[in-house]
Amino acid sequence: MPGIPSRRFQSAIQAPAAEALDLLSAHSALIFGEWEREVRELGLEPEDFVAGYPPDLTRLADLLRGTTYSAFQRHLQAVGGRLAKRGAKLGHTVAAANRFFEICLPYLDQDAPERATPTLALARLHVLVSLLVMSGYTGQWAAGEKTLVDASLSEAEDRRHGASAYVTKVYEQERTRLSQDLHDDVGHDLILIKLYLEMIAMEANKRNLQGIQPRLREAISLVSHALDSVRRLVLDLGPAVFDELGFLPAVRSYTQQFSARTKINVTLGEGYIPGEIPMTHQVALYRLLQGALSNVLKHASAKNVKVSIGSMKGSVLIMVIEDDGIGFAADAKKGRRSFGLTAMGERVEVLGGRIHIQSRPSSLKGKPHGTRIEVDLPLPGGAK
Repeated sequence: MPGIPSRRFQSAIQAPAAEALDLLSAHSALIFGEWEREVRELGLEPEDFVAGYPPDLTRLADLLRGTTYSAFQRHLQAVGGRLAKRGAKLGHTVAAANRFFEICLPYLDQDAPERATPTLALARLHVLVSLLVMSGYTGQWAAGEKTLVDASLSEAEDRRHGASAYVTKVYEQERTRLSQDLHDDVGHDLILIKLYLEMIAMEANKRNLQGIQPRLREAISLVSHALDSVRRLVLDLGPAVFDELGFLPAVRSYTQQFSARTKINVTLGEGYIPGEIPMTHQVALYRLLQGALSNVLKHASAKNVKVSIGSMKGSVLIMVIEDDGIGFAADAKKGRRSFGLTAMGERVEVLGGRIHIQSRPSSLKGKPHGTRIEVDLPLPGGAK
């Protein structure tokens, strides 16, 4: 579901953004007057966004302080949903949400020029409001409300339609996930960078060099974070990076970045790999590695993971992923975790391969614990 963790909302946005709205309350009439004109020019009504319009910013600040994140999220997604049903253009909807904060910014800079916290909190509120309204408009949030039963029925239906339909769905899900990651990670940073550059421009016009320095540092930090996000997303794409690096170097880079990001020690053992591997097989192994490492991070509580990739007589690709985590009993595979394992199995079976999963729970005292996944994937035409 789009948005941010509830705890981050409370600590980084709720109280400081409410304070920013209090600081702006003396300009309520001017802010809402300018915003109303621009919203109507977009073919929208201010009441579409704010109930009981026009409100006082002090009242909005009190409402923000008194809400929970889940209620805040539902309200804004409902706003986006109503606008979508009315046929409002998505670009106009986002522009109207953005303009309110852009109009507020000069007033806040005027009233609290030396205080960065309210401005940063208002910028974060701006990003979150835009994300939630957009997710309500597009209906992305509804996908997060599917129950486990719904997911099970959906997977069963896909299997009845055959492997081809399943693979198509997997690729669509991955493209959707990538789109959301780009929007939530990179888009968030770029919006904040834009706001910081606008503030820097205002400080430069006032020749306030002292006020420019901290905002420049923040902007540079955000650029670095956005670059890191882009690099991670490029690696997540897989096929796009194979042409640049090659299959094994891409796997090596991904495991290194995963280890650096999660502090889980990942070692990679590389055996003989034929010179030419079909792209379908490269993608399958890469996605399986991603899924397995994701499971390790979410469920295993492991400290070490060993990944081995090689081949048998150049005709069968073999990948083994072993962790020293808590493992799981056979019955546990019937729960939520089994969906990821099922997806792995079906991805391999589509290409004529097999997947073997062994796990020992840590409750078995005195015995090694952890999970071992082995993938055997035949190459078409035998050795290359």
